[in-house]
Amino acid sequence: MQALSQKKRVLTAAVGLPVLALALGLGGWPLTILIGAAALCGMREFFALAGRPGLVLEGVGYGLGLACIVCVRLGLWPAVVGLLAGALWLEQFAFLRRFAALGAQEPPRGLLAAAILYVAVPLGLLTVFAPLETVFILAVVMAADTGAYYGGHAVGGAKVWPAVSPGKTWAGTVSGLVAAAGVAALFALFTPPGAAALALVGVVMALVSQFGDFFESALKRVAGVKDSGAILPGHGGLLDRVDGLLPAILVYAVGRSLLGLG
Repeated sequence: MQALSQKKRVLTAAVGLPVLALALGLGGWPLTILIGAAALCGMREFFALAGRPGLVLEGVGYGLGLACIVCVRLGLWPAVVGLLAGALWLEQFAFLRRFAALGAQEPPRGLLAAAILYVAVPLGLLTVFAPLETVFILAVVMAADTGAYYGGHAVGGAKVWPAVSPGKTWAGTVSGLVAAAGVAALFALFTPPGAAALALVGVVMALVSQFGDFFESALKRVAGVKDSGAILPGHGGLLDRVDGLLPAILVYAVGRSLLGLG
């Protein structure tokens, strides 16, 4: 069974990585379409874990998420804010309808806006980054994951947050931060900022990526599931692969503005 799962993981990577590389190379709308499809899958998995807002609202949420990605791609940030506020108010109005008709007592939870902010907006930022920037983000997050995995298994020791993720150790966390800093510093060969600045960005990205892992782990434990979905054979759901990537993208976006990384 484990060998079969490993074969599925390799096959998924063999298909997925060339598609991603081609989309990055083409950029523009081909990349935006791929990002939009990924965002729809991620939002669907989020709703499955955190709770579904209702069939109609969920469908509207997908449309708003795609609209946000297009607006990010075009640099229409006031429209992004308006769409997020609209998502929030749609749930408020739905609550009012339930309250008036059925006497509903549970207040709105903001699931639409949460799904868009959690999945669609970070992924949408990839549509405005240069290919090297996206490679940088992916390389740093992968280095953090790989370093944490091997460092944790080699050293073991105290757990970081056993109530949320029993497998993660402090040794793994430190190893992941060091690996991410090293990989980030290597990109100083291709970008104006110095190695120290990029290493610092890499450390912060690695740190928040681990919190992204913790957050999705907690969602899955509350929902009582092992994986967020099954769309990626051998890997589980999309969120299982990008849970650490999503907050790392946001950190890079801040560093990009402050340090001129773009």
